Amino acid sequence: MKLTKKQLDEYIGRNVKIAFRDGKEIQGFLCFADDFSARHNWRLPNYYYIGNMSFKVSHVKNIKLLER
Repeated sequence: MKLTKKQLDEYIGRNVKIAFRDGKEIQGFLCFADDFSARHNWRLPNYYYIGNMSFKVSHVKNIKLLER
């Protein structure tokens, strides 16, 4: 099943582990591009961020919510 933008939006602000289609994984707090843009005065539309890594929903293979 393909992950949708709406599904990914439900994890904004939460600690998650994301597996990407290329096999890489990242863990951290998922942010909208706007959060990143406000801090760095730079914006990529339709992108999400964890730390300093940006990606689109189409890059995500699966997502797992981590306990805080």
